[in-house]
Amino acid sequence: MIDFIKISYVAKVKDGGVFDTTGEDIAKKEGIYDEKRTYKFSPVVVGEGHVIQGLDKALEGMKVGEKKTVEIPPEKGYGKRNPDLIRLVPIRKFKDQKITPIPGMPLEIDGKIARIQTVAGGRVRVDFNPELAGKTLVFDVKVEEKAKTKGDKTKFLLERSFNNSDNFGIKEVGKSLTITMPENVYKDRNVLARKASFTAETFKYLDVSKVIFNEAWEKKK
Repeated sequence: MIDFIKISYVAKVKDGGVFDTTGEDIAKKEGIYDEKRTYKFSPVVVGEGHVIQGLDKALEGMKVGEKKTVEIPPEKGYGKRNPDLIRLVPIRKFKDQKITPIPGMPLEIDGKIARIQTVAGGRVRVDFNPELAGKTLVFDVKVEEKAKTKGDKTKFLLERSFNNSDNFGIKEVGKSLTITMPENVYKDRNVLARKASFTAETFKYLDVSKVIFNEAWEKKK
């Protein structure tokens, strides 16, 4: 049986600092707080690649309330650094787009996320490796909740796709699942992609053959 769980964690680079956490207070303390992010327990379907390989393996069989400190080598994290993913780009290409390249700056090139390493001699050294590639990571993780019913699992999947399950209506009839969405959700510009993601995971993990989404639009007075 596949476990649907929610975890809290603090993720660090070994012999380095914290780079991610589900705790808002910790994020503020470590100087990595993102005001656009909602800090809360993270829903995970264990063994399905929803987190990096080393952490996914460590979560197997963990019980609610259980804590672990997990050390994850690069090959089970974000991979080893690949020198072939480092390119030299003429600085004029940045100037043509009115971009001033600065070491450490993240950017997107040809649809891929990269980071500028150095700027010298009219050329910019750009690294397409994941920022955490080649690093050993340490996760302090705790299982906070585990879904027991189909309804609980549905809520976990809603949180994965919509970042929240509050104020959603859920109705199950046989293998048909009807989701009534709150107004702030169906007016989200990314709602179509979120629906598609939720539906795909529902078909994969739950005994469901049809998903219906309800929206209620009201004329403003």
